[in-house]
Amino acid sequence: MEVPSIFLNRILAEAVKKGASSLHFSVGSQPVVRVDDKLILMEKESILTSEWLDKIIESFVSEEEAKKFKEEKEVVVVKTFGGDFRFRVNIFYQKNLPALSFKYVPTIIRSLEDLKLPAAFKEKINLDSGLLIVAGPNNSGKTGTAASFIEDINKREKKYIITLEDPIEYLFINKKSLIEQRQIGRDVKSYVAGLKHCLDENVDLVFVDEIRKEFVEALPLILQLAAGNSLVVLEINASNSIRVIEKILDAAKMTISPEAARFNLADVLVSVTVQKLIPRLGGGLVLASEILIVNSAIKSLIREGKIYQIESIIQTSREEGMISMEKAVEELAKKGDISSEEARKMKLDI
Repeated sequence: MEVPSIFLNRILAEAVKKGASSLHFSVGSQPVVRVDDKLILMEKESILTSEWLDKIIESFVSEEEAKKFKEEKEVVVVKTFGGDFRFRVNIFYQKNLPALSFKYVPTIIRSLEDLKLPAAFKEKINLDSGLLIVAGPNNSGKTGTAASFIEDINKREKKYIITLEDPIEYLFINKKSLIEQRQIGRDVKSYVAGLKHCLDENVDLVFVDEIRKEFVEALPLILQLAAGNSLVVLEINASNSIRVIEKILDAAKMTISPEAARFNLADVLVSVTVQKLIPRLGGGLVLASEILIVNSAIKSLIREGKIYQIESIIQTSREEGMISMEKAVEELAKKGDISSEEARKMKLDI
């Protein structure tokens, strides 16, 4: 039988060659890859056993990561395999048996032009302060989009940038900007501690990836940073702009009054992009993006608590660069990027 590390490198290299976005190991099954949002069984491989998965896990996790996995029954790490392939790895249990999920992290950060965002939205990353939100479901490329924002600034501006991530996915090389990437639990104790550090420093841009456990505690610090001299790029798991705003207000109301929460958010929010990846006709995936650009009308609706009226503003403000997810999907179908069947499925999910 192959050495675990050699087996893993071979399977991961094959997954990347197939254009897979993810790879899954479960006891009692052969490895499964996700290509163009479809799961494909790697039928030539052997059935995975619990003992074999234990050996695979042991081949790449550190002593500290192994301890965390044992205590918490789940750990997420980012590792480079075979010298070239970087993956975000979720190690967890199912049916009291080990399982692994690998998400491929491209080494090349996409440009803003590749994302095809409207000019009005791209202008927001040049602001000196405010809150810019990148949202979407899991595996929709949110972190990749945020990385594109950071890299665009890195190429153009002399900025001091701090990222707070768990774990760090994309690696940046300083160009014109100074970028410090801090991993929660390794480089800084918590998101709250990392945000407090940013408040004490003269940071131009702060990127915060999705916060799962301490969002309520971290949110006041995020809003404080955005209201001061920092542009904050925040990643949130949400399906549309309305849900993004509701999620923030629900968390903010845990520490301040509902009215104060609405006014604080209205004062700092500058834009929201919600994205989904859809199978492209002919292969690959295409990005559909809902764009909300906060204007005076939207600020007023947030302050008044009339959140659901924001949808009508998005639908009638295309000239300002806004677009709903439904319209974005419809336009992809009209251009022939996606099938009408995929468009119908997406509309049912919106």
